Amino acid sequence: MKAYSQDLRDRVIDLYVGSKYKITLISSLLKLDRHTVSEWIKRYKGNANYSSRQHIQKGRNARFTDKEKVINFLANNPDSQGIEIRDAVAPKLPMSTFYDTLNRMGITYKKRTKI
Repeated sequence: MKAYSQDLRDRVIDLYVGSKYKITLISSLLKLDRHTVSEWIKRYKGNANYSSRQHIQKGRNARFTDKEKVINFLANNPDSQGIEIRDAVAPKLPMSTFYDTLNRMGITYKKRTKI
């Protein structure tokens, strides 16, 4: 669903603050749901930020973020396998999570074939 424009949000707040209209009257004048209008006003009163929250996602917190630890281990142990790296730097992490973390960090540890 598309977010309401900032101009419309501003008009709602202006009507509420400037004229002291009630929420039900503002919602009927602008043909908006009463809950939507009251939510914008509640946000305005709280922190003065009543803009759209669409596409704002926190995402998951990374379970392992110590890139330097992985790089140091690989510098000291260049021939180690993935499971050895995981066991040394983050032993409680599942392998799939550890591989994903390495990928997000931009670390590759694949062996190069010798010719």
